[in-house]
Amino acid sequence: MAIETFTKENVNLHAKQNRKNAYEKITDPMFMEVQRGEITQEEWTAEINRIKEQFPYVDADVQMEVGEPAEFIE
Repeated sequence: MAIETFTKENVNLHAKQNRKNAYEKITDPMFMEVQRGEITQEEWTAEINRIKEQFPYVDADVQMEVGEPAEFIE
């Protein structure tokens, strides 16, 4: 395994795209459920915050230990 450095710009770009995908898939439909009274606004907001925690923005470059890519097994 090796230590690799990822720039904050690259990390944040990926976080932004991952958040966008998650919002479209998860929280956008939930918004309509809030509008219909099927769930609370707090539930919707909690899910938005969970997504932000899952894909955080960073203030500095990030070093991570990375391994070999997984092999594809048929």
